[in-house]
Amino acid sequence: MTGQVAAPPSPLPSKSDGTADMNHAITDSRSFDPRAQIIQVGECEVDLGVRALRRGGKVADLGSRAFDVLATIALAGGRIVSKDELMETVWPDTIVEENNIHVQLSAIRKALGTDRKLILTVPGRGYQLVAPGPDARIIPLPRPEPGPTARSSQMPAGEALLGREAAIAEIRSLMASARILTLVGAGGIGKTRIAREVARLLAAEQAVEVFLVELATHRTRGAVMRAFADVCGHPLDEDEPDLQLMASVLAGMRGLLVIDNAEHVVEHVAEIVGLISRANPQVRILCTSRFRLRVSLEVVYRVGPLALPEAGDSPDATFRSPAVSLFLRRLFSNGVNVDMSHDRLSVVEKICRCLEGIPLALELAAGRASVLGLEGICEGLDEPLLYLAGGYRTAQPRHRTLRASFDWSFEMLNAIEQIVFRRLSVFNGTFAAEAACLIACDAMLSNEAVMDCVGELVDKSLIEIQFEGAEAKYHLLAPARSYGREKLLSAGEIYTIFERRTLYFGEHRPAPSIDAATSHALSSECAVQTPPFMGA
Repeated sequence: MTGQVAAPPSPLPSKSDGTADMNHAITDSRSFDPRAQIIQVGECEVDLGVRALRRGGKVADLGSRAFDVLATIALAGGRIVSKDELMETVWPDTIVEENNIHVQLSAIRKALGTDRKLILTVPGRGYQLVAPGPDARIIPLPRPEPGPTARSSQMPAGEALLGREAAIAEIRSLMASARILTLVGAGGIGKTRIAREVARLLAAEQAVEVFLVELATHRTRGAVMRAFADVCGHPLDEDEPDLQLMASVLAGMRGLLVIDNAEHVVEHVAEIVGLISRANPQVRILCTSRFRLRVSLEVVYRVGPLALPEAGDSPDATFRSPAVSLFLRRLFSNGVNVDMSHDRLSVVEKICRCLEGIPLALELAAGRASVLGLEGICEGLDEPLLYLAGGYRTAQPRHRTLRASFDWSFEMLNAIEQIVFRRLSVFNGTFAAEAACLIACDAMLSNEAVMDCVGELVDKSLIEIQFEGAEAKYHLLAPARSYGREKLLSAGEIYTIFERRTLYFGEHRPAPSIDAATSHALSSECAVQTPPFMGA
C-alpha cells in the first residue's frame, strides 16, 4: 500500500506567499486523486487543504517550498519523481541549483521524524514515497545485484562526441586496471561528457552498475557526504555524518562510481574516495575535476582541447576536424545556416584556432553567431570573455559564459597563485621556467615560490604543460590569457609586467601584434603610442 487518501476531494489551494500554485504542475498520481485533501504518510498527514504536515496531531515545522516538494512526491502515488519534475513543479519560473532539492528533502525528512525513511532516494532516477499499511514493516526497495539487470538507464546515450574516440578508448583501457581514475582538464574542455560516455559504454557492454554523484551545487563536507549517501539509496539526515556512518553506507556499493565536478570540494571528495578505496575494493571510481584528488591509487588522465585542422589541410579535411565539426554542428542547432564557401570556411577555421578547440568556447561562439554573424564573432575574438556568453539555460551557471567558467577556477586559487597566473598571461606562446620566474618574481616572490605556483596552476588546469626533450614548456590557452590580462589590468600591473616581458626578450615589435583589448588597456594605462610587444 503506497498511501491512504482521506477526506472529500477539493482543489489544491494556492500558496499564500504569492508564488505560483501547484495545480498546473501536479502530474500523474495513479493511486491518488490529485484533488485529495489529506494524504497519509506513515503516522503523518499531509494536509493539502491547509498546506500543513501533521505528526501526532501537531503541525510540524515545514517551509513552503519543502511542503511543495513533499506534496509533489506524495501525490505521485508511489511513482518515482525525477529531479527535473520537482524543479519544474516547485520552481516553475525560477532557475535554481539542484542543491535546493537536497536542502528541502533534508527538512522534510527531519519533519517526518521516525517516518523519514518513507521518502526514498532512488539512485539516478529521483524520489519515491513508500508508505506501508499499519501492520506492515518498512522495507526499502530492493537494490539490483550486479549482472545483466544492473542499472544502465542511469547513463542514457547522449549526443555523439566528436574527436574523442581515442580518449575514450584510452580511458577504458586505463580503467581495466585503475581503481581510481580522474579526468583532469580546464573548465569547458569536455570532461563530464567523456566520463558519462565511458560509463554508458561500460554499463551497456559489461552490465556494470553505475552510480552518478553530481557535486557542482554542493559546497560543504556534510552536503558532499549526503550526496554520496543519496546515490547509494541511504539518505542521511545528519548535517555532518561521521566517517564510520559513511563507511557503513558505502559498504554495499558495487560497480562504477562516477563523481562529477569535484574541484571545489576536492578535499571532501578525497576523504570519501580514500574511505571507499580502503573499505570497498569492488568499486571503481571515475572522477572529473579541474585538478587531481591526490589520493593513493589515483591515475590521472588529462583531457585536452579538440583537435584543430592541420596546416594545409584540404577543405574536406578541415570540415572533418573535430573542432570545426563541433562548431558547425552548433551553428546549425542555433539556426545559423551558412553557405560554406572557401572564404567562409577559412573564417570558421580562424574562429576555432583562436579559441584553441575548447568545446565550451566553440559552443558559446556558435550561439553568438546567430546574433553577430561569423564576421562579428571574428571581430570579437580579441575579447572572447565579453562576447562568449549565452550558454544553455540548463547548464550550470559556471558554463553559461566563458568568464563565469574562469571565475570558478580563479576563485579557487590562493592569493599568490592568482598573482602568478595573471602575470604569466602576458605570454602568447610557450615559455620556460626561467621566463616564468623573470616575469613573475618580485621582492616578495622568489623563484622557488613562483615555480611552486606554476606547478599548482598546471595541476589546476589553468596552465598547459608540454615537454621538448627533457625541458618543460608552459602555455596558457587563449581564453585563459584573456582572463589573466583582465586581472592584470584590474590589479594595475599591466604595463609593468608587459614592459618586464619586453626587456626579457630584448626587442620591440609593431603594435599590431597585440590584441585590441590589450593594446587599448596599455594605451589607456600609459598613454603610449606603441605599447610593448607581447608576441611569440
